Amino acid sequence: MIETIQQTIVSRRTIRKFLPDDIPLHTIVEILEDAKWAPNHKLREPWEVLLYKGDGKVRLIEHIQESIARTEFNEEKVEKKKEKINQFIRDIPIHLVVAVKAAGTEKERHEDFAATCAFIQNIQLLSWAKGLGVVWKTNGFIFDPSFRDEMGLDPGDVIVGMLHIGKPAFIPNPKERKSIKNKLTIYDTQPKKQPSFF
Repeated sequence: MIETIQQTIVSRRTIRKFLPDDIPLHTIVEILEDAKWAPNHKLREPWEVLLYKGDGKVRLIEHIQESIARTEFNEEKVEKKKEKINQFIRDIPIHLVVAVKAAGTEKERHEDFAATCAFIQNIQLLSWAKGLGVVWKTNGFIFDPSFRDEMGLDPGDVIVGMLHIGKPAFIPNPKERKSIKNKLTIYDTQPKKQPSFF
């Protein structure tokens, strides 16, 4: 049965445990081709995607471990973190580094970051619709300028996050979310905040 957009949005979960099953490259490319229809000002399409799979993950692991060594001063923690990231990257089939390209003005930077977040959410929803899970992570190394440079990104580019993608090994139960009524202020014909709902 085909899910509606509403069902896909509500049923999607962040996945943290993955099966080791390989994901065909064409499946990810299809997802990205559809995700690019995210709204973005002036059709700048400001995102840049670096994809790591198979043997390509070795390079990603090396760059992350180098960043950990540069930014973590506790040697014992360095080795633990390096081993943990090594296992994490190897165990998950697909890794995307998603960046937003440098923009000329503060307004464009704001618009482009928001557009790239919409692009990432599209990736998550499209992946879910294909039976794949995603975790969107913002580990400290994405803020390391040297890591960004080693990724081949330009000065001024910002890594919005890393997406780790695979078939879910475990789907968590939904956690309760507050009613949007707690975050919603309505202005209608009266000049004051509307205190009640239908």
